[in-house]
Order: sequence, then C-alpha cells, then structure tokens
Amino acid sequence: MIRAVRVRALTSDSYPNMNDVRDPLVGEHVVKANPVNIGNVGEDSTLSLRPERVELNPDSAEFPNIFEGEVEELIYLGDHIRTRMKVLGHNEFVVKVPNSAAHARLEEGPTVSIGWKIQDCHALDA
Repeated sequence: MIRAVRVRALTSDSYPNMNDVRDPLVGEHVVKANPVNIGNVGEDSTLSLRPERVELNPDSAEFPNIFEGEVEELIYLGDHIRTRMKVLGHNEFVVKVPNSAAHARLEEGPTVSIGWKIQDCHALDA
C-alpha cells in the first residue's frame, strides 16, 4: 500500500458540481474515492491505494482520477519497477510499473500522467 495521505471530506455544498458528498480534497484537488470508513464532513481522512492499481498515461474515459506525477526515484526489481513520485504535493507516492516493452520508459525527473479508478482508492478514518 502507498503511504497515507491526510485529506478533508467535502460536502456537495462546497463543490456543487460534485456527485459524491464525501469526495476527499488533497490540497486543491478533488480525489474520487470509495468511502469505506470515514468520519464526518470536514474531518481528516486517509486515502489508501495499492501501487499496482495506478496506471501511467491513463485513458480519461476509464479513469476518473488523473493527476500529474513527477518521477523522483526508480528501483528496478526484476519483473517490475518501483517508482516513487511526487503527486498532489506528496513525494511518497509509490507506483508499481511492470518492467516490459509495453509500458512507457520512465526516467527520474520528468512528469507523467497517472490515474486510478474510484473502486481502487479507499477513503478511511485518519
């Protein structure tokens, strides 16, 4: 699991175009998440997302959460690459990328688009 990110739950009154009442806010960014066990609106929450559920260069029609991530560290582990990125102001965001020709070649420094599905991101009590 990636390291937790503390966020605030929002109300639809705060963001009238949102469908979900408790979508977390990370900085200025709304993250669509599966509410598992969260407190009241305005309380801190934690997001949990498995590294292998994050996609590089995702299709916006399939992935409602798409953000930019700056590649800070690459660790080659045979069949996959453990990639530490800076995402939404947090530099401990880990992505597990298969080590194959079918995936984008990563280098430390550049920014890449990443995304994940709502059901893969869980909002939990802080």
